Amino acid sequence: MPEHIIEYVARDRTGITAVITETGVIDVDTVIRNIHSGHSGYFVRAGDWRRAPVRSLSVLGSAYLFANWDGSKRNNLHDVAFPAPTRTVRTVRPRGRFGFLSALFGITAR
Repeated sequence: MPEHIIEYVARDRTGITAVITETGVIDVDTVIRNIHSGHSGYFVRAGDWRRAPVRSLSVLGSAYLFANWDGSKRNNLHDVAFPAPTRTVRTVRPRGRFGFLSALFGITAR
C-alpha cells in the first residue's frame, strides 16, 4: 500500500477540500475513497521523527479527514492548512453633520 505524507491542506468555509502531498494535489473525495478502500495510507508529520495517520471519519452521512497527534479531541489536520488570504479594505470617514446619511447615499461633502 503506498503511503503519502500530507504537507498542507486547502480548505474553505465548508472544511478541507484538498490535500497537498509530495506527489501533488489530491481532492478530499479521492483521499477518502483511497482510505476506505485501503488503496493508500495518508500521514501527517507530527514532529521531526513521528507521523500521525490520517483517518476518514463519518458523521451524519458525511465523511471528513481527521488527524490527531496531540491527544486532544481537536482535528490537528487544520494545523497544516494554508493561511487564509487577507485583503486590505480602505475606509473613508464621512464628514459633516449627517455623515452617516451622506455615506449611505454616496453624497460627498464639498
